[in-house]
Amino acid sequence: MVRPSSMRMMGGTTSIVSTAKDAHINCFALANDSDREAGRNRDIGGYACQHETLMNLSTAVAKAQLDLSRIVIRSPVNGYVTNLLAQFGDYATVGQKLISVVDTDSFWVDGYFEETSLGRIHGGDPATVKLMGYSRLILGHVGGVARGINVPNAQPDRAGLASVNPIFTWVRLAQRVPVRIHIDQVPDGLRLVAGMTATVQIDPHPRASPP
Repeated sequence: MVRPSSMRMMGGTTSIVSTAKDAHINCFALANDSDREAGRNRDIGGYACQHETLMNLSTAVAKAQLDLSRIVIRSPVNGYVTNLLAQFGDYATVGQKLISVVDTDSFWVDGYFEETSLGRIHGGDPATVKLMGYSRLILGHVGGVARGINVPNAQPDRAGLASVNPIFTWVRLAQRVPVRIHIDQVPDGLRLVAGMTATVQIDPHPRASPP
C-alpha cells in the first residue's frame, strides 16, 4: 500500500523535474534569443551612429570647401576699392564691412534746380556738367526729376499731428528739386569721384505748343 503510493509520488516528482528541465531549457533559449536580438540592436545602433558621424563629417568637409572657395573675393562690378579697412593678418567675420567698391559704371550727377525752372526741364534734354577741379565738360542728358522732397512743416510730432511753424515770412524762397543727369561722355583723363561738386547746365529742347 505504501509502495504504490510512494511510486506515485516518485512519478509525480519525475514529472515535475522534467517540467523544470524543460522550463530551464526554454529560458536558456529565450536568453540566447535575447542576446542575439541585443546584438542585432547593438549592430544597428552602431551602424546608425557611424552613419550619423559620416554625415556630420561630410557636412564639415562641404563647409570647409565652401569657406575655401570664398578666400578669393571677386567683385561683381567694374570699379575701384576704396576705404580699405583690412590689414595683413586681420580675420574677417560674417557681416563685417572691410572693403568698399565704387562701381565706375554707375556714376550720375544730381543737379538741384529751383522749382520755378522745372517747367522747362524734360526728360532727355541735353546737359553739360563742369566739375570744380576740371575745365573740360562732361556730356549727359536729363534722366528724371525727383517727385518728392522733405518739407519741414509736414513732419508729425509725437502725437502724429503736423508740426506747423506759426511764424510766416512774406519772403518765400523757391524750393530746390533734384534733377538726375545721366552721363553720356567723360573726357579722357578726367577722374570721377563720388561726392564731387559740379555745375549743371541744361539746354531744354523747344516743345511744340499745344494746338
